[in-house]
Amino acid sequence: MRFNLGLASLLGLAGSAAAQQTWAFTDPNTGIDFQHYASKNYSFSIAVPETLGTDFIGQLVIPITSTGGWGSVSLRGGMLNSLLLVAWADGEDIKTSFRMAGSYANPDVYSGSTVNALPIANGTFVNSTHLAYTFLCENCVNSTVTNLANETPILGWAISAESPTTVTDSASALTYHGAGFGQYGLNIAAAKSSKYATWAAWASSGTTPTPPTTPGTPGGNSTLPTPITSNVTYDTIVVGGGPAGIIAAERIAESGASVLLIERGPANTVALGSSLGLPWNSSLTPYDIPSLGSSLAGLSGTTFCSDTASTAGCLLGGSSSVNGLNFIRPPSQDWQRWPAGWQWEDVSEAASRLYERNPGTTNPSADGKHYNDHTYQVLSQLVSAKGWSEVDSIESPNEKHQVFSRPAWSIKDHLRAGPARTYMPFAKELDNFTLKLNSKVIQVNRNGSAITGVLTLEADGSTQIINLKAGGKVVIAAGALSTPRVLWNSGIGRAADLAIVKSGSAQTGVTLPAEADWIDLPVGHHLQDHVQVTLQFNDASNFTAYNFKGIATEPVEDDLDLYYQGSGVITQAAQRMHLWTSVDSADGRKRFLQGTASAMSSGVITVRTFLTHGTSTVGKLGISASGNTVLETKPWLIDDNDRTAMSDFIQFWLDLTSTNNSTLTYVAPDSSVEDIISKNLISGDHWVGSAKMGVDDGRQGNGTSVVDLDTKVYGTDNLFVVDASIHPDLPTGNTQSIIMITAEHAAEKISGIKSSPTTPETPSTPTPSASSTPAASSAPSCSSKKRRSKRTFRF
Repeated sequence: MRFNLGLASLLGLAGSAAAQQTWAFTDPNTGIDFQHYASKNYSFSIAVPETLGTDFIGQLVIPITSTGGWGSVSLRGGMLNSLLLVAWADGEDIKTSFRMAGSYANPDVYSGSTVNALPIANGTFVNSTHLAYTFLCENCVNSTVTNLANETPILGWAISAESPTTVTDSASALTYHGAGFGQYGLNIAAAKSSKYATWAAWASSGTTPTPPTTPGTPGGNSTLPTPITSNVTYDTIVVGGGPAGIIAAERIAESGASVLLIERGPANTVALGSSLGLPWNSSLTPYDIPSLGSSLAGLSGTTFCSDTASTAGCLLGGSSSVNGLNFIRPPSQDWQRWPAGWQWEDVSEAASRLYERNPGTTNPSADGKHYNDHTYQVLSQLVSAKGWSEVDSIESPNEKHQVFSRPAWSIKDHLRAGPARTYMPFAKELDNFTLKLNSKVIQVNRNGSAITGVLTLEADGSTQIINLKAGGKVVIAAGALSTPRVLWNSGIGRAADLAIVKSGSAQTGVTLPAEADWIDLPVGHHLQDHVQVTLQFNDASNFTAYNFKGIATEPVEDDLDLYYQGSGVITQAAQRMHLWTSVDSADGRKRFLQGTASAMSSGVITVRTFLTHGTSTVGKLGISASGNTVLETKPWLIDDNDRTAMSDFIQFWLDLTSTNNSTLTYVAPDSSVEDIISKNLISGDHWVGSAKMGVDDGRQGNGTSVVDLDTKVYGTDNLFVVDASIHPDLPTGNTQSIIMITAEHAAEKISGIKSSPTTPETPSTPTPSASSTPAASSAPSCSSKKRRSKRTFRF
């Protein structure tokens, strides 16, 4: 079980979970005979009656660190739509909470059928090193939210070294489970005992706390103290230091305006202030290393948001600092349903400016070799036999029908690229640019239609008002899952959503403008995402998977030597192939499909399949009274044509791997396509559209748009949005590059200054070595820069 990015990794463990099995164990404190699983000082044990009913006896043992901790068991393997039991210490007491996650976000308190965890006293205690919670789980064997009734159930586990946000509150938001997570197979037959009734009678009659009507606590958004007002004002305040925010802030600062960029999380590189230096190179963090891109969820210290409806990185660079580094240049078709002024011919110069600084690569190793190449060799033979063609997706971005490519990655100079590395060095050189980290913007302050500044919540719990200069602008770039919250908190959105914000003011401290000043716009509507269905195939060669996660602490010496020469497997991300095709659907729309292949578990090749450009399903993002954004309507396969296209693509993979020349077999060979979709459908975490751009003003009649063609929020004088929330359509590939192109083009409109398509080059970066400094610390040679910095960069 996991929330945010780590959840998808757990789904990837399903093929190997059966190899990790429970074993017999008798608890010395209670004498109960359990089936038992343990890892990293965590354990879960279970006993059931000889005839399985609705209850079981369980025992959670969770390690306690100097900063507390929590642990959980997922009763359905992965986290999504699984009943979770979470426990943590509150002094000498133990708090427990049943949770349920409908998406990869902080799981809400479970509000379904009544379930109880009744403690068994002689097996329940807290000491200096761990807690043990032994309990009777009433009504917990439920086929809709657990798989305990299966003959071979899979369970999941997760632990965190940090306690939940509020240890006294059983509904508290959970901290990230960076201390560990995984899955294992349960020998349910061996867990049966004739003594079960005797043991179950020891349970007390207490019940778990009643869930509140609005579960969860906001991520750092508690009741706000009286703010102080900063004595510094700015021409432009950019809210959010993700890929869009960094690009917009740097480009607007180039125009000469004074710019403040506010990021709610910490730095991502040592050069910018991160304390997460690697054991083998203190100048690099895990975020820098390409091969760790798909393993960050399992590493301690990785920073994700806990108050968003799905995955979001809460650090400088945003999700571009924590994603798998996929960097798909958008084909020209991706702009076909964008409004005038935003077609490919309009944004192509912005794309050129981006690619000069952040070009991406399909061959990051300096020696020209592709390492750990088994997956590519196996799949390329299979799809080539079906008439598919090999392309380089960077050189031929418009080729997206029955083609495959080496993965295109955001890697430069053998380090993770992205705007935090390829734009921040330019910003650092400007004395009219200021970066403010670990500061969360709660709302924009406004006087009617005029935005006057922002209200921030600082890391120490204090609040601050930061004002604009006369004629200034606020640019929101908090991401498709957080920008709506800033707008709602500022009195911008439909009345029903604003009423929820108002109802939670006692929890969040957010004070809305007077109702007469609310701006009625469809914020949160038109939410879109690439639906993802993960497929896993056993490989007859039973290869040994590369240990990507081990690179963080103890890389193989030969691999590290190669890396310091700019070559080898560490210079690559974890994916091994990208594939695309398209179908003409009955409704006249062309729908595109993508496959992303990797091998993270021994003997298992994983293909993550996506329905991308052309999908017509839309959803709705909402907000809870506690300030978390939530999925009100999930934007996946509601449309019949979407479901047909995705179903046919999955069937293609089942048929492909069933041919005589295939060494692959699907891990659950008797599964139907509908079974696979129902069990494996997850978010692609490629969210767009929650503050859509368009000419149809959302305040009028059936208008659907939140921002105009200059990205200005309708009904305001000086509030703009530049992130994925304004995108009116989904791209054919992963969203990172199109988000950056859009930000480049938007910054030009917001600043009112035409940018040159040619920008100064970032200085060359030395190949990473034990003594070298990563690219973010290098200063650009920018003779054309305005107002060059003459003082230390302000953090």
